[in-house]
Amino acid sequence: MTNLMLLPDGMRRWSKNNGVSLDDGYKAMADKLVEFMGWAREDGIKTLYITTSSAANFSRPEPAVTTFLVAFNDVVQRTHDNCGFDFSGSLDLVPQQYLTELEELRDKSNKTSGFTLHYIMGMSLTKEVVQIFNKLNGKIPELTEEILAENAYVPQQVDFLIRTGGAIRMSSFFPLLSPYAELHFSPVLFPDMTRADYDTALGDLRRRERRYGNYPA
Repeated sequence: MTNLMLLPDGMRRWSKNNGVSLDDGYKAMADKLVEFMGWAREDGIKTLYITTSSAANFSRPEPAVTTFLVAFNDVVQRTHDNCGFDFSGSLDLVPQQYLTELEELRDKSNKTSGFTLHYIMGMSLTKEVVQIFNKLNGKIPELTEEILAENAYVPQQVDFLIRTGGAIRMSSFFPLLSPYAELHFSPVLFPDMTRADYDTALGDLRRRERRYGNYPA
């Protein structure tokens, strides 16, 4: 079973390059994300994690925040009938109207499809650790890996991670429980991503020898 995380970056630059509004840029992102989901399913991916935002993204002007929230919710509206859906993250940062819609879509999603779309919203490794500590402090005798997994934003190890947009950094997007995730940084702005770009990324990731800290076989 392979789990893939996608950091879809580059919408603002794509909008500027194409002379369109940021709203149109995120609409293009939504269309591409639906297409990307199809590629992932065809390629045998079982869970696709999408980082919809970092915690810092919520400090952007309100219209910009609304733009990405609407676009990502639209993707789930369009796809929940034929995939499972779930979400996690710094949900205290997300306006309630968007959470309510996502909760309803999660409940209606097709959990028997064999494919799950999972959003991580307001991602921040430091905020995640602080939230877990504050939630469990004084309530458990000791922290175990199992308890940590139950409370982490990403509940299972991610095998592969793709970041588009050309940045070669994780920012605040690294999943806590995935120290051995293989990373691929694509120069392509996400709305411009093609199936060939996707195949290049997955081919690169799957060719690697995964040692998990051990010596070569």
